[in-house]
Amino acid sequence: MNIVLALALILPAAGFAQMVAVIRPSDPAACREYPIIDDRGGAYDMRCVRIHFLLQTAFGVRAFQISGGPGWITSDRYDIAAKRETSANDIPEKDVSELTDKERQTKGALLRETLQRLLADRFQLRTHRETKQLPIYLLTVASGGSKLESAGSSDVSGGLRPGRGLLAGDRTDVPFLARALSEIVGRPVVDQTGLTGKYNFELKWNPEMGSANTALGETPSVVPAADPDRATIFTALQEQLGLRLSSGKGPVEVIVVDHLARPTEN
Repeated sequence: MNIVLALALILPAAGFAQMVAVIRPSDPAACREYPIIDDRGGAYDMRCVRIHFLLQTAFGVRAFQISGGPGWITSDRYDIAAKRETSANDIPEKDVSELTDKERQTKGALLRETLQRLLADRFQLRTHRETKQLPIYLLTVASGGSKLESAGSSDVSGGLRPGRGLLAGDRTDVPFLARALSEIVGRPVVDQTGLTGKYNFELKWNPEMGSANTALGETPSVVPAADPDRATIFTALQEQLGLRLSSGKGPVEVIVVDHLARPTEN
């Protein structure tokens, strides 16, 4: 779906580049795919996104770290076209597979800043942060040693390919893997492996505890049946990657939604 940018909203600079944005309710018939945020040099094309997903992206947290807010933040979907002024920090256009770790971090920071401003101005978002002692998982190397395949020493950023009961990594570091696992198991996962390299891997399990698709903040419209021959995520992680998840408790930062309203008109 093509979304045409219009001068619907012009935000004052005030330490932030000017931005224009158009927000429309999504066509339910067109929302069979997972939500999309397409970033092209400060022009963001977002389709079929729920506000709960935008909150996760804007603050760099997982679904279980968002507390409060009206019920429609997990039901209403929106198509959003937003464009901010170019910044000195902008990364030259290139395929995501060619980004270095630093470039990926910079693009992520600009996206989070843009979404926080958008949510505050168009959805009247107000939040505060709390730190709570909550159940977590500790990620360690299993007794038999890591089975991760080294991807070499390239500084090019890697990625994850999620699926139902599938998580495939390409030049992925372990902290990135831990963040994906936290969404699958529904708790923060703290990396205590001591592994500092980048790795290629493929992890398959019986998705009885959730799907890697939830790392995108969404549930697929059609969910294939679980494969009964596959192990749980815990067993699969140990047998296939040589890593182990064990229960613990620790401080977890939570974003509390104090106020949120449906978007102002374009």
